Amino acid sequence: MKKTPPKNICLLGSTGSIGRQVLEVAGRRRDFRIVSMSAHSNTKLLTEQVRKFKPEKACITDPASFEKYAHLRAGAAKILPPDKLNSLCTDKKTDLVIAGSSGSSALIPILEALSKGKTVALANKEPIVMAGDILTAAAKKHGGKIIPVDSEHSAIFQCMEISKVPPEKIYITASGGAILTASGKKITPGFILAHPIWKMGKKITVDSSTGMNKGLEVIEAHHLFSMDFSRIKVLLHPKALIHGMIEFADGSVNAYLSMPDMKIPISYALYYPQKQKMRNLMNFTKLDMTLEKYPAGKFICFGLALDAGKKGGLYPAALVGANETAVKAFLDERIPFARIAPIIRKTLSETPKMRYNIPNVLRVEQWAKDRAEKLIK
Repeated sequence: MKKTPPKNICLLGSTGSIGRQVLEVAGRRRDFRIVSMSAHSNTKLLTEQVRKFKPEKACITDPASFEKYAHLRAGAAKILPPDKLNSLCTDKKTDLVIAGSSGSSALIPILEALSKGKTVALANKEPIVMAGDILTAAAKKHGGKIIPVDSEHSAIFQCMEISKVPPEKIYITASGGAILTASGKKITPGFILAHPIWKMGKKITVDSSTGMNKGLEVIEAHHLFSMDFSRIKVLLHPKALIHGMIEFADGSVNAYLSMPDMKIPISYALYYPQKQKMRNLMNFTKLDMTLEKYPAGKFICFGLALDAGKKGGLYPAALVGANETAVKAFLDERIPFARIAPIIRKTLSETPKMRYNIPNVLRVEQWAKDRAEKLIK
């Protein structure tokens, strides 16, 4: 029997939360080879990763960090500057691009990969939120494929793969984050970052408590599954055991359940369309699978995200930019939690009227970051 060669992986954002978990899953198995990786400024960890996983190339996307470490030689890897990031994703050797970096930095690389017919495992919401129509069109035109890694979208994707029948509705679940227990408590960064279920990066943990994360996920689902906003529903499920459901015309429902562990959707994206054995077995007699109506009014940014998504065009780019600045200001203790939403709302109200294309998507995102910063000051 002929041995199957390992799948060549390009990992964007190797030093982040998703990137580290990808390396835990893929790095210890012979089915994969990390041929390239990127990091923004955590060159210390990148050096360790390069020495351990021995990629051919590594890119440092922060110019200052690259200049400081341009001489870096960790093993035999070639260290590339920021403007060479796209080349990692389009390399002929690359079988799968895993977009695990934060923010919009992966937008162009993802577009380039899809335009070359590559498969992209998408763990980063911002690119698809900002330019979903453009990315999905590129995938369709050039034969590329997007496999969602977000636990909710992976769940829906897998339900659809099994059923092959178009659903009437999509249900996304929300754990709610720390804000559900905030009554009478001071909402500090430390309080918000103590998520009761998931271990995530700081920004996405704040987004979970503002409702922004769930709003972005609705926009993402709209693009990934070609589903109208009116047919995408959110349910509150604090235990995060049911990650997504699809409802059919006859009233039947397919639900996806798993323990709240990002390594499960990561493993699925890596091995797609197969599944590999994991140790996250469920004891159904001890599980709380209560579902409730999502209290949208309690989550200060959820409505803002939905409105921006429905308007489309450049509004989602403005949403992403303003939110990034406001959340950073909260984490830096420059503004209280309650000011995050008003800053985003004001920025969105001033969104420039421009043509919807990639250059303007990136311009408006940067404009929104700058405008939100002025509102903070």
